[in-house]
Amino acid sequence: MRAPRVLAAIVGLALGACSLDVRMNEPLPMTAAGQPDFAANYGVGDYAQAMADGSADWPAARSDLLIFVAFSGGGKRSAAFAHGALRGLRAIPVRPPGAAGWTMLDDVDYISGVSGGSFPAAHYGLYRERHFETFDQDFLKRDINAFIYGIYLFPWNWDWLANPLVGTNDYMAQVYDRLMFRGATFADLRRRGPPIVSVNATDITNEVSFPFLGGSFGALCSHLDSFPIARAVAASNGFPVLFSPITIESYAERCRGARPPNAPPASAAAPASLTSRRAELARVINVYEDPRQTRFVHLMDGGIADNLALRGLLNVFIGLDSGSNLYREAARRTRRILVLSVDGESAPDRSLGRQRVVSGLGQIFGAVSGTQIDAYNFETLAVTTDQVAHLVQEFRRIRCAEGRVVNGRPCADVQGQVVHVALSAIDDPTWRARLGAIPTGLTIPDADVDALVQYGEQLVREHPVVRATAAAAGDNPVPGSARARR
Repeated sequence: MRAPRVLAAIVGLALGACSLDVRMNEPLPMTAAGQPDFAANYGVGDYAQAMADGSADWPAARSDLLIFVAFSGGGKRSAAFAHGALRGLRAIPVRPPGAAGWTMLDDVDYISGVSGGSFPAAHYGLYRERHFETFDQDFLKRDINAFIYGIYLFPWNWDWLANPLVGTNDYMAQVYDRLMFRGATFADLRRRGPPIVSVNATDITNEVSFPFLGGSFGALCSHLDSFPIARAVAASNGFPVLFSPITIESYAERCRGARPPNAPPASAAAPASLTSRRAELARVINVYEDPRQTRFVHLMDGGIADNLALRGLLNVFIGLDSGSNLYREAARRTRRILVLSVDGESAPDRSLGRQRVVSGLGQIFGAVSGTQIDAYNFETLAVTTDQVAHLVQEFRRIRCAEGRVVNGRPCADVQGQVVHVALSAIDDPTWRARLGAIPTGLTIPDADVDALVQYGEQLVREHPVVRATAAAAGDNPVPGSARARR
């Protein structure tokens, strides 16, 4: 009888000695007038300011290309493929007047990542050019699974068993911070300037995508800039069952019903508009702003709600007011819109169709989750294509209301494309099958990492639509007119 008591005492001492300090989100600062300072939150407002300034050190602020990049979920397989896509964009030259050395990566306005895709999105956003030197050693070729095993096998990591305020994913946030982000917060992303980087999780209570941007945190009257990037990435990569939720707190009472800029008004959620996407966005914000309904938001893997990382971008489109200065200025300067969806999702297991019995828990779980992801991805891409087409029409309308020629080009010369680059496009059938069969996890062989990076770079660098979009930035303006660049 003494042995169990001794073991319990040892475990208790280990837990007490290694208790994890979980950092919660902080309330939004207030202005001198006592109003919520929504401008203190990282997000679209920074994009608007950079555009208004025409920032000399941000080529995209002077560009007539509007480029959005989204990295899908899929563990390290997707992270490596997305890293290759960044290399591909970096290899495509864009040379308008006075901008020698400008690449397509410099022209990106917005990067969105979910689950495995959140790692390269956040790492590039924080480190920029250094990302291409350090991401391999920081993450891609690290055995992250060893840290996961350690959470479950080592007694000094068992605080999550005894302390209800600590979860397994809180430990992973600590791991990601130590390996990659080194204490960085969203304030550090703000200091780097555009492109805007959106890390996306899933709000499992309200069953919606939750982007770590100023709008989402503003609806909770919470301060995103002080929030650690590592915790956002952990939430985005919080695979159900294996990891616990990352929980954030609502401070909505302090804001007394004030809404973030570009948020749809509360009245937009009226029953007469229930089929409207804008109405759904307004409804979710209403829930977040109501302290009776939301005291905490529990966040898990972003792939549950949106494995392509495009839903947050759609909300940005939906939330923009076509009469705002930001919208009108974007319309004036934009001739080409590109949404690049980089999809590292694995191939579905079609072998089940040749089996009489499907009994393995892994097979069943993989098939069910894969069905949900694939069906939802198709619908998300279709909605994104429709939204880009709508944006093109709106931009043409605004430009042509100003005059027949805008910034040296015909006012109606606006085009938009959605490009979906996936593992299924790899031309080598052996590598296509091998890379598509990699299980979703956080440790894969180095040779597979290298191949995923290589094919991600190649597929983006050689894609005809991507290259044509880059070439459009260098064509000549209407003869005798002002230059398009400022």
